[in-house]
Amino acid sequence: MQNLPLERKLDVLMSLAADDREGLPPRLRHTKDVGALRPLNIRNLRPRPGMRMSLLRILMTNACTFNCHYCPMRRDRAMPRTLLKPEELVRIFLGAHRRGWCQGLFVTTGIPGRPVHVMDQLIQALELLRERHRFGGYIHVKLVPGAELSQIERLTALASRVSLNFEAACGASLAQIAPDKSFPVTLDAFQQVRRLVLLERAEQAEGRPKDPLHPGGTAGMTMQFVVGATPDTDRTLLDTVAGLQAGGGVRHAHFSAFRPISDTPMENVLAAPALREHRLYQATYLMGGYGFSADEVVYEPGGNLPLAVDPKTAWALAHPERFPVEVSSASYEELVRVPGIGPVAARRLVTERGGAVLRGLADLRKLGAVTNRAGGFLTLRGRRLQTTRWTEQLGFWAPEDEVGAYHMVYQVSPGTFR
Repeated sequence: MQNLPLERKLDVLMSLAADDREGLPPRLRHTKDVGALRPLNIRNLRPRPGMRMSLLRILMTNACTFNCHYCPMRRDRAMPRTLLKPEELVRIFLGAHRRGWCQGLFVTTGIPGRPVHVMDQLIQALELLRERHRFGGYIHVKLVPGAELSQIERLTALASRVSLNFEAACGASLAQIAPDKSFPVTLDAFQQVRRLVLLERAEQAEGRPKDPLHPGGTAGMTMQFVVGATPDTDRTLLDTVAGLQAGGGVRHAHFSAFRPISDTPMENVLAAPALREHRLYQATYLMGGYGFSADEVVYEPGGNLPLAVDPKTAWALAHPERFPVEVSSASYEELVRVPGIGPVAARRLVTERGGAVLRGLADLRKLGAVTNRAGGFLTLRGRRLQTTRWTEQLGFWAPEDEVGAYHMVYQVSPGTFR
């Protein structure tokens, strides 16, 4: 069963939601129709280097009372709707877990009706898993803004990780694409979860044993932004992310490049380049693990990150006075800022150069450096390792240009299950 194709696995899991006498209930019979957002998705992740985790991602329902202009689940869009009850969600996940198809669970949902009712459903599902079935593994859940404080406290206690969808960098931008949503309401929920996560971490640091059935969100919060649906620049988005991360408790931000969805008010709006999403992730990595501050990120005049080069290379090219870096004597902090050298390679260079003779690029490559990118920014005992600092592949137009691009309209967005 482990080697079944993904489609067959999903069929097996959906069958677990069926009643023995009545078969699949009507609210689940359209889960594979074109245009429907399927409630299940299995995805393999690498949360940390050398670590693999497969998550069963479940969308409890694609019904929603909100009417966001960009969203495939918006209220006024004609599409088949599905709904998993908490008991069905639990049966499906435990069935996948027993078969070895997943190690953890990610739960998200549309918002049909009042947020308080939706939160009750999420909490019930997590309580069944944690307290009836004693599942002590990883659970990531999307919190619904507008929930009561007691619900936020209960959901956070049961979850390994809690995330929220901010969608835009500020309230004014959010109102343009999601008139039913409130940025202050989402921010308030975010602050409440952060308080609980930091409190749980502090108590564990003081010696309280970890409780796998009530992890308290200690895996860290995440938040999501839709990129390109609003006029928000990359600078504005990253400033917002830096501000949210400054208070602690946050693991990382998710970015979802806007895709025009059929039968929505924004179906004729151009899609955001997928590369723009990638550059935003790279910039947050610099701020999170490379020692860069938000004000060191290099932007183009319009406020967006350059697409032709990654953010680290953009910074290096903008600061020629910092290069070349001498491999034999540079500090970790200097090495990790060299394009092509990450934290692991920088630590190896600092640790091993005292007891090993580094002769050239081949030796640096063995230690993890990407030498075709790093070579032009380095010297070894005063000798330049590569004469060219950076080369760009010539093309007919730049990555950010839309010349010749086909306007594709999508049924669903790749960011739905993030």
